Amino acid sequence: MTDNQQPGPTGEEPTQGMPTGQQPYPQQPYPAQPYPPQQPSPAPQFPTAYPGQQYPPQPYPGQQPPQQYPGQAYPGQPYGAQPGQPYPGQQPYPGQQPFAGPQQQYPGQQPYAPQGPQPYGPTGQPPGKPRGKGALILGITGGVVVLALVAVFALPRVTGNGTVPTPVTTTAGGATTAGGTTQTAVAPSATAAAAVQGYLEAVAAGDSASAIAFAVQRPMEQSLLTDEMLAANRVVAPITDITTTEGAGSDHQSVQAAYNLGGTPVSTTFEVTRVNGAWLLDAVAAPLPLDLSGAEGVDLTINGIALLNLNPAVFPGRYTVGSASGWYKVSGSTVQVDNATPSSEVREATLSLTGSGVSAIRTSAQSKLNSCVRKKSLAPAGCAFNVFLPGRNKVRTSSIHWRLTSGGGAMKKLKPTLDGAGSAVAKVSVKSRVDCSSTNGRRWRGYGSIHYVYASLSDNKVQITFGA
Repeated sequence: MTDNQQPGPTGEEPTQGMPTGQQPYPQQPYPAQPYPPQQPSPAPQFPTAYPGQQYPPQPYPGQQPPQQYPGQAYPGQPYGAQPGQPYPGQQPYPGQQPFAGPQQQYPGQQPYAPQGPQPYGPTGQPPGKPRGKGALILGITGGVVVLALVAVFALPRVTGNGTVPTPVTTTAGGATTAGGTTQTAVAPSATAAAAVQGYLEAVAAGDSASAIAFAVQRPMEQSLLTDEMLAANRVVAPITDITTTEGAGSDHQSVQAAYNLGGTPVSTTFEVTRVNGAWLLDAVAAPLPLDLSGAEGVDLTINGIALLNLNPAVFPGRYTVGSASGWYKVSGSTVQVDNATPSSEVREATLSLTGSGVSAIRTSAQSKLNSCVRKKSLAPAGCAFNVFLPGRNKVRTSSIHWRLTSGGGAMKKLKPTLDGAGSAVAKVSVKSRVDCSSTNGRRWRGYGSIHYVYASLSDNKVQITFGA
């Protein structure tokens, strides 16, 4: 049978600013002191203190004073502190006086001469001084936060003049485009009932863009939320005689709605929420209440429109799912959707063969059988016939002759059933006999039988395989 189911560190690095080979010392806490903004001072700076070393400006024994940049203050540093001590090879920042104080040489450290101000390049950055990575990371992080805030607040909101701005671009005829789709601008609804009324009228008129505009949030799945689908719905079951009743609540209401759907009275409820002063529907489309998993792999239609998604969202209406192929029919595939709330009852649609599908399988099976009896092989491929000569006898191919002994017309009476989308099976009884001779001149006779017919249906073609 053809199975066609869709189916930690290794070492310490020297502390920056400390001579190689000298052990770092733990930093001691010191009390924080308030300070006003710093002003650069031409007084000399002393280099970083290390354990056992004391400098006159060092207020706390054994503690390293924090490094500073022009205009930047650190906790615990008093007002009027000296400008930062440049590192060897570091250029001074704009507005900072070059270090001119006495040089303190560390043990094992080579002395270096103080550096004067150097001319800056076109960008205003000191030559050879790359931008700090910390500033770059903070800049990127800030950008992400801003984008996230924009996304959170990009909801319909009412402006001072009472209109609801939307991120759309107006085109000719009053239509707008948003996200690559055409959308018609909709005036904000002053009441919850007016929002439901406007929504149902848009659906009835075949204006999908206006109907979607009444949603608090646009549906993610919109393959059937189109003008084409609504036009087909108007032919099947038009929506008329719409009335709505205001609910209770200042920010959220359940609005009662009544209308006629293709001659059938409908009474249902829509959930509506006030968003920055405008009433909008919590949802404008519901999942199609049909389980179509059994038809996966088969081209389907819905109200005559190609169905591209087995789990589509739909507007209120009456829907019938069918097959695009004449070989299949879909049973239990007509459903009615009254509102935009997911249904608690999902009907399972079943797929079966039509008369045309059965006829196509019978014709192909008969053609396959005729081909099998003409094969010059003791085991023709896909024919279920499989005989062999004993010992070392070799068959003379030209002598092979198959013929049917019973069931020659059985293929014309097949009753195939689907065992999966695109796959059918039928029971049958066909017996055959083969006559041949071996290369040594001996004559032989064998028998074969067919008990199953397997049909694969795809691309408007039927492929048959026989099983013993």
